Amino acid sequence: MGSRRRQGRETILVFADGVDHYTVVPLHRPHPWDYLDSGHPRFDDVHGEEGWWAALAVARIVPGIIRSTLGVVAVSTRRYIDWMQALHRYIALFAWALANWVSFNPLIDNHQEAGTGQKSVNAVDLIAKILFGVFLCTAVLLFEKFAIQWIAGKFHERSYAERISDQKAAVKTLVALYKHSIDVPGRTDTLGPANIKNTITNPRRIFRKLREGVRFATTTTATVFGNVASEIAGSSVLQPNSPQAVIKTALESANKSRLLARRLFYSFAKNGADFLIVEDIERYFPTKEDAVAAFALFDKDGNGDVSMEEMEMACLEFHREQLSIENSMRDLDSAVGRLDNILMSLYVVVAILIVAVVLDASVTTLVTGAGTLVLGLSWLIGGSLQEVLTSIIFLFIKHPFDVGDRVVLNKDTYTVKEIRLLSTVFLDSNSACVQAPNMQLNTLFIQNVRRSPQMSETFTFDVSYSTSFEDLERLRERMLDFVKAERRDYQPVFDVTVKDFPEQTKMTLSADIKYKSNGQHGALKAKRRNKWICALKTVLADLKIYGPAGDPDAAAGVTRYTKVPWDLIDAQDQADRAKAERLGPEPRSPMAGWKLDDKNAAILDSADAVFGESSELHLTHPRRGLSQTNVEGLPAGHHVTFRGPQQTGPPAAADVFEMRTRT
Repeated sequence: MGSRRRQGRETILVFADGVDHYTVVPLHRPHPWDYLDSGHPRFDDVHGEEGWWAALAVARIVPGIIRSTLGVVAVSTRRYIDWMQALHRYIALFAWALANWVSFNPLIDNHQEAGTGQKSVNAVDLIAKILFGVFLCTAVLLFEKFAIQWIAGKFHERSYAERISDQKAAVKTLVALYKHSIDVPGRTDTLGPANIKNTITNPRRIFRKLREGVRFATTTTATVFGNVASEIAGSSVLQPNSPQAVIKTALESANKSRLLARRLFYSFAKNGADFLIVEDIERYFPTKEDAVAAFALFDKDGNGDVSMEEMEMACLEFHREQLSIENSMRDLDSAVGRLDNILMSLYVVVAILIVAVVLDASVTTLVTGAGTLVLGLSWLIGGSLQEVLTSIIFLFIKHPFDVGDRVVLNKDTYTVKEIRLLSTVFLDSNSACVQAPNMQLNTLFIQNVRRSPQMSETFTFDVSYSTSFEDLERLRERMLDFVKAERRDYQPVFDVTVKDFPEQTKMTLSADIKYKSNGQHGALKAKRRNKWICALKTVLADLKIYGPAGDPDAAAGVTRYTKVPWDLIDAQDQADRAKAERLGPEPRSPMAGWKLDDKNAAILDSADAVFGESSELHLTHPRRGLSQTNVEGLPAGHHVTFRGPQQTGPPAAADVFEMRTRT
């Protein structure tokens, strides 16, 4: 011991507590354990935690530097830079463990003098093995976190990147139009300046958002998904009165989206015009091409003009798309978090095995014991593990639907309400919640209506066997005129197919209803279907194409008794029939003026029940509502009267809304 304590001019770097801070000590080859035994004051200068903070600082700073340099040139690397920023703590932990393990051997192990006790040598070797095991555990942990990020990133890129890009373009167009719009005076059905911040908020929506936020915070891990609403709006911090903030807030509510649509329509439509054309908004965009692209967002049928109804439906579609993206990514990020929890449970087992192996445990004995345990529990957890694996493949690889999608399962129509790791919650046609395991859904044929292009429906009907093919040609011509006149709802196609004539008693015909959109909006599809069928009925009646039973309106036969010659009666009947044919009514052209559903049925969607906004869409007209300040400032018993949006003369009873403050 005396020889080891001799003073000298040589120096040594001392390793302790992680060996991340090195202190120069004027000793000649001291034994490392002397500091632990003697309480040397220089030992206080060794701070292992400084290495952790240094690694953490580097892990936070380096991704930003790489983004500003390499990320500008190689845009494809930004994805991995985002991963590094999300996983900076795990990267710092890995680097810290690597530095400890690498520096331990040259700083401690190589400085043991000859003659050191076997106990000290074994202790140093044990610490080296532990550091190596910790390094392997942190490497596996970092790999697991990168695997989670890779799953989330690839899934985001494949499923949502294009939808978010389209939504960004739509929001950019709305912002550009809103900047040049005006608050139409005298109207209560347009978005006003105080409507965004002072409108009384629905308390149920607040509690729902709080509940979803708490669940999101407690079940997820950090991924690259981020805040979708802010990403779509273009910034994470928006000024309250900026156009971007107004559009972002308006698209969060169905009623405000309708108010926004009416504000834009009345701001740019010419006085007395019922439609917008591209020239009305062209001057608000840099180029003609930008104006045409923006106009196409509202002109879904491509006929060159946009009605107020089309403007409302387009804004509601943007609103639903944003809610669908946000809810889908929230649910799937929650599923990623649950997957991360499962993998972390497996990681604990792997880490225990790694530590056991590096501590010189018998690998054969360890594997045999672990295998026996796994085989013993396979009957208990085998089915659950298979269900988890099947659900992971179903959600992240197949991914057949998103929140708000209208799907058909076993000929029944559902709307996706919530996506979980092991199950999915649907709403059926009666708005009842139906929970189905993803493992079972994996075996079904799933029709996703929202992802489908323009859809069609086959309509089959029977006519009399005596119907001539000339009559069928006239039927086709008349129905072609109808679908061309209603080009907003149908494609200009009508073809008649003779499917069968069983036993020559009737002819079975079929025709396709070619819609201009898919069937995501169930109420709109029902309205168009009713319109098409009513037009077909009218044309069949005009062309006297009857069913197998003949004319349904034919008068019942009459048995006549006469005392005059029958030839006179027969001649009079023929003359009456000729006169009726000569003076008969003009053939009616089906103009689809029938009202078989609610006025707002076209804007309803099954997804509105998912987002809790059906009540807002059942209003006859969207209304700004009363701000809390305005309501409290009115005297007791004061009447507030709103004139209907299209009222020009004295108020009619059906167009006046009266609200009275409580006394």
